[in-house]
Amino acid sequence: MPADLVVPFQPSQVNSLQVITPETAEAWRCYLATCKSLSNSIGEELQQVLENDLVELRQTDRSLGSQDLSRLLTMARMMSVSYGETTLSLEDWQMVLELERLRKERLK
Repeated sequence: MPADLVVPFQPSQVNSLQVITPETAEAWRCYLATCKSLSNSIGEELQQVLENDLVELRQTDRSLGSQDLSRLLTMARMMSVSYGETTLSLEDWQMVLELERLRKERLK
């Protein structure tokens, strides 16, 4: 089935009692919608770091398009607001890059 993004599910532990109920899924949707609506900015000093990292990513993987780069920025923003921050930090950005690296590794 076509998808914008594939995230292979790889739980750290198996627990047969843990099932995603419709209520749990709805709670996650509400959480993500709330995070998406919160304001978050990128400081001037971090803008240059992000730009350099995105250029480097594009040079490393020519298949990356503008949607992929936009997704990384959105993920970074969501990561930041999930920690209650109003400004993106370098740590959040690096965490998103690491998560993306791990996701791609699982696709192999």
